[in-house]
Amino acid sequence: MTEPSAGLWRWEDRQRAFQARVVLDEHSPGSRLTVRPYRTFHGDPIGKPPAADSRLERAAMVLIAGTVMTVSLALIGGPRTLVAIVAGLAGGVMVFAGLAGPDPRASSPLHQPLLAIYRSTVQPGDLPDCVTQISPEELTYLGDEGYATVIGTAAPLGTFGAFLDDYLVWPRTPPRGNRRGDPPFGTL
Repeated sequence: MTEPSAGLWRWEDRQRAFQARVVLDEHSPGSRLTVRPYRTFHGDPIGKPPAADSRLERAAMVLIAGTVMTVSLALIGGPRTLVAIVAGLAGGVMVFAGLAGPDPRASSPLHQPLLAIYRSTVQPGDLPDCVTQISPEELTYLGDEGYATVIGTAAPLGTFGAFLDDYLVWPRTPPRGNRRGDPPFGTL
C-alpha cells in the first residue's frame, strides 16, 4: 500500500499512522524518547481567537479608507468617473462591512481536560510548546503537573504520545501552540 503525501492526510490520519508505527516497531523513525514536563488543566482545546471587530468599527475603517482614497484621487486630478467609482465602491463595501454578521469562527467547549507539554529544560513561568485535549480519566491519572516520557513530535499539529510509567496518553485533538489563558509551568 502506498502512502499519500503528508499534505493530503488529515491530522487524525497522521496520528493514527504514528500510533501504529510506535506500537508495531519500536525503532521506527520519529520514535525518539525525551523526558518533558507536562501540566494538566481545563480549558479550550482550540484556544481563544483574538476578538473580532464590531460592525461599527469595520464600517468606520472602510469609511475612512474610502474617503482617503476618494479625496486623494480628486486632489491629484483623477478622472471624475474614476473618483465616482472609487467612492461608490467604498460606500458599498462600508454598507457590507456594517451589515456583516458576527464572528464566524466556531467556538468549542471551554472546560475540556487538556495536556500541556513544555520544553525539556523548563523554568517556572515558561509557556507550553503545545496543548492538546485528553480524556477525563487521563486527567485524573496524570495529576496536575509532572514529567513524562514523550515519543514523537510534541509541537503544534505534531504526532506524539506521552508515557507516565507504563500508561500511554495519545492526543485527542490536533496539538496547538500556547494561547492566552494557558497556565505557565510551575504555577500551581
